Parts: sequence; structure tokens; C-alpha cells
Amino acid sequence: MNTTALQTLMLRRGADERRAVFAMLEADALRSPGALPGAMLSDAEQAQFARLRFAPKQQSFLLGRLAAKRALGELLGELDLRTIEIYNGVFGQPLVRHARAGGIDVTVSHSHGMAVALAYPAEWPAGIDLEMVPAQSVDTVLGELGISAAERAWLDAGTVDRATACGMLWSAREALGKSMKIGLNCPLGILALGEIAAAGSAAWAGTYIHFPQSRCWSCSSDGRVLSIAAPGEIMFDSWPQIR
Repeated sequence: MNTTALQTLMLRRGADERRAVFAMLEADALRSPGALPGAMLSDAEQAQFARLRFAPKQQSFLLGRLAAKRALGELLGELDLRTIEIYNGVFGQPLVRHARAGGIDVTVSHSHGMAVALAYPAEWPAGIDLEMVPAQSVDTVLGELGISAAERAWLDAGTVDRATACGMLWSAREALGKSMKIGLNCPLGILALGEIAAAGSAAWAGTYIHFPQSRCWSCSSDGRVLSIAAPGEIMFDSWPQIR
């Protein structure tokens, strides 16, 4: 089954309102003619793709690009995805070139055959991350996270299975790093959450200890965890869903 979803979100900050677009794709979306490299990559992106030698890297690249370009295409009103070019900044962050892309950014993540992307107004920075932590990797991940006392208490409460909890804590950190355009180029404990609360079924909201101006929202489905970090004063009319 080809799973592709686009969701328009309304972001509000006081009386100001902006559109954002969330895209979610599964790997079989790459079977469509519009997903062929020549149909959706710019010349520079095709050259970058040609340098990839291994099939998993090629698939990950194409899936992430397709998710990002479909989100951007919807937000920009652009049907020809080849005219939207995504390139990397010095920290590997995705940057956008397009005639109408001034003031528009995109954040992308992929994990285990699924890619997600959020195209959003650049002055309201956001980061998105998708993770799946295998049960056998939980102890290793916990050892790398530099977890806070609040995160430890949440884990020890046992209300969430440890693999999902690890996925949430990791993706919350990476989403914040992406929103600041630095990724995980810092000790992970600096990006720790200071508060975590249930926000519905298999969903959580959190605030960051060292970055109180930002907040995180996470949800889980089928072992995957999706997290979005954004300024705390930005309100979303709805949250993206994975399935």
C-alpha cells in the first residue's frame, strides 16, 4: 500500500497566523513516476544522488527529498518539484532554493522506511524528528542521552514502554537541535527535557531545561515516535499524525 499524507497546519502567535505543511511518506511512495530522480530532483541534487553507492542510502535520500519537496510544493504552490532545490548548510541542515522560498524553511527526518517533513515560516523555527529505538538498544541509548531528573522520573513511572520512551527522549533532543540549525552537535544532556506530561493517547508535551523558550510535542505509533520542537509561544491548530 502506498502511504502518502499531506496535512496543512495553522500556526498562531498572538494575532499572527501562518501556514505550515506536514508530509509523511512510506518507502513505496518511491514507486510512483513522480518520485524518479529526473522527475523531482534539481541538477545539483541529481549529481549528489549519483555519488551515493549503496541502495539504502539512495532510498533514504530520495524518500527524504520527496517528503520535503511535497511539503514545500504544497506550501509554495509549486507543482514542478525540480524547481525546488534542497541543499545542506554547514551543520547538515536543509536549506531551500526557490523563486518564492524567501522566508520558508523545511525540516526533515526519516526512519525505517518512512520519511516526514515540515515546511514552515522561517521566522518561527521548528524541528522535526522521527525515531524507532529497538528494545535491545534501550540501555545503549539511555547511556548516551544524559537524561535529566525529570526524564528519569518519567521513565521510572513505567507509564510508557522503555523503547518508546527512549525514542521520545532522543527525538525531542534532535528536534530541538534541528530547530536551532545545529543538529546534535552538542552534549545531548544540554537538550534534556525538564517537564513531560501526557497530551492525549500515546502523545506527550515537554519543555526543555536549558531552552525554556522552546517546547516539544511527541506522539507514537507502531513503535515510531515523532517529535516537533518549536517556540513555546507558537500554537498549532492541530498536530501531525503518523500511522
